[in-house]
Formats: sequence, C-alpha cells, structure tokens
Amino acid sequence: MKTERVADTDVRYRRTGDGDLAVVFVHGFLDDQYAWDRLISRLTTPGIECVTLDLAGCGDRDAVEGPYDYDRFADEAGRVVDALGKPFVLVGHSMGAAVAELVAVRRPERARGLALVTPVPLAGVHLPDEMIEPFRSLGGDADGQRGVREQLSAAFPEAELDRLVATGRHMRPEAVRAIADCWNTGHPQGERPSAHAGPVLILRGERDGFVTEDMVDDAIVPRFTAVTAVSVAEAGHWAHIEQAAHVATHLDRLLAGAHRTDSLPEANTSRPQG
Repeated sequence: MKTERVADTDVRYRRTGDGDLAVVFVHGFLDDQYAWDRLISRLTTPGIECVTLDLAGCGDRDAVEGPYDYDRFADEAGRVVDALGKPFVLVGHSMGAAVAELVAVRRPERARGLALVTPVPLAGVHLPDEMIEPFRSLGGDADGQRGVREQLSAAFPEAELDRLVATGRHMRPEAVRAIADCWNTGHPQGERPSAHAGPVLILRGERDGFVTEDMVDDAIVPRFTAVTAVSVAEAGHWAHIEQAAHVATHLDRLLAGAHRTDSLPEANTSRPQG
C-alpha cells in the first residue's frame, strides 16, 4: 500500500494492489476512506488496483475549507482517476454513489462500471426542513452520530462503529451542515437519465430504513440502462461494512466482467435479486 498526492492539490489517495483496472472507492456522509477496508480485504478479482480517498471536509481532510458540494467532490475524485491513467470502476456509498456517477459520466472512455452501495438519488432526497435538520446538526455530536448509525444499520461491527463515530465527530459543524444539504438538495444531472452506459450494480441493505426499496426502484434504477439490483440480507445503510463478504462477492462479478472487455458493454436491462 502506498499513498500519493494529486499534483497541485491537497488530495491524497491510497493505492493497494497492482493491476490494469483501477477500482476507486468513494465514501459517504460522515465517513472516511478507511470505511472501505473490510470490503477491499475480501475482494478476490486478480489484476485490480484498489484506490481510496477522503473527500473535502471528511476523514484526514476535515480541516479543508469548502465548498462541500457534488461538483467539488466529483472534481477531487476525478483528479484521482485521471492521475491513475487507466480504465476504472467506481464504487460509491450513499452520497458517494452520486459522486461516483458524476465522475464516470465525465470520463466515458475509461469508465468500465459503477457499483452503488445503498445509493441516495443524484437528484437529491428532498427531506423537509424538520427532517434534514437533525442530520445537518450532527457536527461534533458523537452520541447523535452513533444513534443514526445504530438506527440505520443491522450488523455494524462494534469496533468499526466506534472508529467511524470518532472520525465523524472531528468533522467541522459547518462542513457537516453543507454536506447534508448537498445530498438532500442533489445535483441537476440527477433529473434526467444517466449518461453512463456501462454496467451498474446496485446493492441495498434489506434493513436500510433510509434508502428504501421504493427509493431505489423509483429514483435510481430507471436512470440507468444496464442495471443489476441486489438486496443484501442482514444489512442496513452500511452494507459494505455490515456484510462485507456478501458485497465483495457481487462486486467481484462486476469487476470480472469489466476485466473481460476493453470497451463498454452493450446496454441491457436486468434486475435479478439475491
């Protein structure tokens, strides 16, 4: 494993493995790049390089000034992808799924697929003020952050729960508020079908009370043309942490397919469950 910096920026990224296909992981709200470690350690696809980064205001970059919005996040993740200089698959969790899509559609010649883990719609969630305010107010509130994670998960490993609460607690309140507004408001590109033509794997925790089955079916699946949607049993909003082995099995299938082609596959529509 090695850490590198994108030239002329403060964006650093970790590289694990060695292969001609990059798998770039984008974390979600209040999380950091290390939230992917349980999943990455269980992947078995040969010839891949796994790459993680912290978005502005999060993780090791909690002191970074704003703006904290989808265009800023997509620019940062996109710069990492460009620095790698190879075909890639993007894996995004929650709001990170929206960031992943934005990066992919801006680089169609190298994007080989998307894996969206409990994704929030790119168009936004649009919670009313009284429902979004508790999320906006989580900055510095360790007990509140722990409560949200416990409420929306089914099998969160205690050690990882403690670690992420400690990480999220250090985020600046102004960053937490802005990032919550970001995923709640969404991005204009989410109002129309996605320009990403490659395969899309959607993994939703069956017990996620935030990203519901209806939300996925109504606001996410119809925007893509080549979709496989999977329900992850005994998992909530952090399926990649709660059931890392299960998620890794499905992600390995996507990666194997991405490895077998030098170009984007033809679009198709399939939605198996399991």
